[in-house]
Amino acid sequence: MKHSVVIAADKSGSGKTTLTCGLIHVLKKRGLKVQSFKCGPDYIDPMFHRKVLGVAAANLDSFFVESELLRQLYEERAGSADISVIEGVMGYYDGLGGVSTRGSTWEVAGIIGSPTVLIMDCKGGSVSIAALIRGMLDFPKHQRGSGIRGVILNRVSPMFYERLKGLIEDACPEVKVLGYLPEIKEYNVPSRHLGLISPEEMAGFTSWIEALGETIEKNIDIDGIIRLASENASSVSTEIPEMGKLSRTVKLGIAEDEAFSFYYQENKDLLVKMGAELVGFSPLHDESLPEDLDGLIIGGGYPELYAEALSANVSMRNSVAQAVKKGIPLIAECGGYMYLNKLIYTEGIEENSRVGNSSMKPDEAGYEMCGVFSGELRKKDRLVRFGYVEAETKTAGLFGPAGMVLRGHEFHRFDCADNGAGFSISKPSAGTGKTKTERKTYDGIFYDRSMSSGWPHFYYYSNPEAIFNFMKNCERFQIQRAAQQKWDSIGKPIDSLGVLEKHVIKLCGIQRTLEPSVEKRALVVLCADHGCVKEGVTQTDSSVTRKVADSFVKGMTTTSIFSKGNDVDVYTVDVGMMGPRYSDSEDSLNFQKIRCDVVNDRRLMNGSGNIAVEAAMDEETGRKALQLGRDIVRELKESGYDIIATGEMGIGNTTPTAALLAYFMGASVEEAVGYGAGLSEEGLRRKQDVVRRALERLEKLSLSEGSKGYRVFSREAAEKALFQIGGLEIAVMAGMFIGAVEHEVPIIIDGIISTAAALSAFMIDERISDYAFASHISRERLAGQALERMDLRAIIDAEMSLGEGSGAVLLIPLLAAAVDAFNKMGTFKDIDVTAYHRFK
Repeated sequence: MKHSVVIAADKSGSGKTTLTCGLIHVLKKRGLKVQSFKCGPDYIDPMFHRKVLGVAAANLDSFFVESELLRQLYEERAGSADISVIEGVMGYYDGLGGVSTRGSTWEVAGIIGSPTVLIMDCKGGSVSIAALIRGMLDFPKHQRGSGIRGVILNRVSPMFYERLKGLIEDACPEVKVLGYLPEIKEYNVPSRHLGLISPEEMAGFTSWIEALGETIEKNIDIDGIIRLASENASSVSTEIPEMGKLSRTVKLGIAEDEAFSFYYQENKDLLVKMGAELVGFSPLHDESLPEDLDGLIIGGGYPELYAEALSANVSMRNSVAQAVKKGIPLIAECGGYMYLNKLIYTEGIEENSRVGNSSMKPDEAGYEMCGVFSGELRKKDRLVRFGYVEAETKTAGLFGPAGMVLRGHEFHRFDCADNGAGFSISKPSAGTGKTKTERKTYDGIFYDRSMSSGWPHFYYYSNPEAIFNFMKNCERFQIQRAAQQKWDSIGKPIDSLGVLEKHVIKLCGIQRTLEPSVEKRALVVLCADHGCVKEGVTQTDSSVTRKVADSFVKGMTTTSIFSKGNDVDVYTVDVGMMGPRYSDSEDSLNFQKIRCDVVNDRRLMNGSGNIAVEAAMDEETGRKALQLGRDIVRELKESGYDIIATGEMGIGNTTPTAALLAYFMGASVEEAVGYGAGLSEEGLRRKQDVVRRALERLEKLSLSEGSKGYRVFSREAAEKALFQIGGLEIAVMAGMFIGAVEHEVPIIIDGIISTAAALSAFMIDERISDYAFASHISRERLAGQALERMDLRAIIDAEMSLGEGSGAVLLIPLLAAAVDAFNKMGTFKDIDVTAYHRFK
């Protein structure tokens, strides 16, 4: 059975924290097993609870999570306690935006089914106190009741208490007055610019809580509170839904000391449930990060109060900066984000708050931090962007695909000029009618494939999937580090196989193993025709596409022969050819498992549109193309393939390829357009004209914005560009690269068409780089720059320009040879040779 009571107030500053801590102390001394909670997003009050109890407190916030999950989180902890004490936030009905009851203590009390005891600050009041309580009871007229069952009076003299008690019980007979606290200034908890000081900073905490407990025992009806707490007792019956869990444990470094202490206990618990070992470290006191960390979390706190000491610990700052540079998965929030910036200026901080800065003066220069970002942080006159936030990732990255939404809270007085732009952050609308506030949105947070660093504190249960994606990145980082260590132990000179060693490390990370495999291999050849052929951009007509597709099935193409010699299964797929379909009806083969012995019918339309004058495909067809690519990868993964090579066949497809490369790379037509399959000078001019007209048409849509020499695209904008000036096989292939990320399959880029598909996919999801391998250096223009844009390097330089997957297939035996060396070679110890050392 769970017994619980909510301690609430009509406003902030009425004594909730003081009463809650004292009550917990008294209940604990009576031998009861107590669990404490704090409503809302606050960190410091739970620290006081934890200091009193000796066990972790938790937060309950109905903005962060939906009601059912909130109830489950509550019951997970409350179920093992004799009684739970829940401290409210602000005034009892105060919620989102200050104009709504959403997220209020009242809402939380209703969700968990707990009665409420109201503490009222009675200094300077008498009859009006009864009127205020009456109003608190009657406020939710058209909804469930107030839930208030008891009242405790604060700052009341013993002589006046009985009279005030009678007034209240006459005016409010449905509640019981359970006692009072006299005005004793020593009971007040000191505060600073972000709220209360932490309990560790409070001198004489033990004597304070003992004296407070004695006063509460003397003046408050503890037995009455216990009886009240049992009124709505019910059996704990719900469980938190199963979250993702890694197959191995990852070590997460978590900054914990006087400067960094703001963490939701539920966040820590969720990380552990998902497979984390939390390893604490101190940016203030330790010389460097713990060894062999797989991820890093630096939460909020008061780095500004310890700026001098943090700055003086140069070795730790360098250790953190180096770890970030090496790509360790990182979450840094608020104070942690401040620590990663260049400078913290401390002007404007009260002298009595400078706990760790004994020699600092307000006019001193800024204190150096880690320098991961260039920000110079200064204290503002008021809270900056204070309140609840919903943050949505604008691009794919640490937390998964673009569009991942996490909820959290901002509470800081410091700011700098550039706070990143990886998330679209919204202050949600609240209230109704005349009081309704509008949703406000702004950009923020430095975000990429390995980090999320900004001002908001995220509540991890608001999106467990995003946090599990972070954990998977930590697992991959761990495996790739172990793979590097294994290479270094193998009996050969360090790094002597060059890029091949890096490729094997990448394979280990993708496959989550130190015994990678490329034994089962597939090549997917996507076939489609192009409307731009009628513009005279090719030597041959579209009928050749079909003939070559048929030749693939018969094993008569160059790539088919390469594939047979290297044990690669070839799948030929019609995604957009013209002419008769390969199936008797549109549906007869579309949903069957793909086969090697036929041209598989997955046709989306009869040829792409002529990009000189029209879109290659409409958005509906384009989205189907991307999904088809994903489905092909899923199908092959389920069939046990270790690696997938990409190929294509489509007369005229170098024209949309050139258009895509020019557009995404911001290049000129002349830079992008090559001779393709042996065009004449006149043919080249016609091809350039088609690409120019396609780009002019696309530019009118204004899909991109310039940044740092590259064009920047949202996911939606990149997709639209692909659908407008790409081709069906290019779009499906782009879907295959996205599917490789989703299904964690290594995938090989072939020549220029495959490169354009990969780049298009990269613009949609930059994680493509973590799963793709470039095969050869194409003779076509912009090929090398496009690979460089994706941070990829091709290793075959043979002046190839065939396409069709030929280079992708030829990379496989090289990878296989490197994998064999990694899996089978002996170590220096095995051959009794002194190992080479990697010098830092």
